[in-house]
Amino acid sequence: MQQEMYYVTSNAGKFTEVSRYISQHAPSLTLVQKDEDIPEIQTLDQRWIAIDKAKKAWEILKRPLLIDDAAIYFENYYKFPGTLSKFVNIGLGIDGIKRLIDEGDRAHFLLYMVYIEAPDKYKVFEGKCLGALTKKESLLVHPNLPYDLFFIPDGQTQTYAALSADFDTNASLFYRIQALRSFLTWYEDPGKTYDDIHDDQ
Repeated sequence: MQQEMYYVTSNAGKFTEVSRYISQHAPSLTLVQKDEDIPEIQTLDQRWIAIDKAKKAWEILKRPLLIDDAAIYFENYYKFPGTLSKFVNIGLGIDGIKRLIDEGDRAHFLLYMVYIEAPDKYKVFEGKCLGALTKKESLLVHPNLPYDLFFIPDGQTQTYAALSADFDTNASLFYRIQALRSFLTWYEDPGKTYDDIHDDQ
């Protein structure tokens, strides 16, 4: 039976990645983009940001939904840009970000994806990719995924931006797809359990 689920994001790059993968690997699930302005709490705890956004989105939509929070961490800095990744990009732009990094600096992407179907029924999934930074920009980049210009996953010679040109072949390298795979495995399990609501802050 065909099921419909909201994916809450204003970022077309995110939705393209997720909906394309779902259409290929979970065709019974139809993903619908919902562009809702969900206010984010200010904290360095990225997992809690994702959970809080999920609960706020559910209060608006009252429907099962997926939402995520992604961040890049430059390992020469403490939890930075981290939960400020979006705002650092807005404030500094591509050229400003390049001034923060040196060729070969270590970095990682971290994403928390949350599925929620009631205020006390949610599950958190993690995707993570380790790699290095480069200033040798690729021209292939979605405007809403700027850090993909600078990030080369371990074991690869191209940036995320370049790898995304052949997304079907390289999907397993992307942190969002890692989390999505975990979600689909859990979602299809009839004995699935939910996260303990008492771990909230």
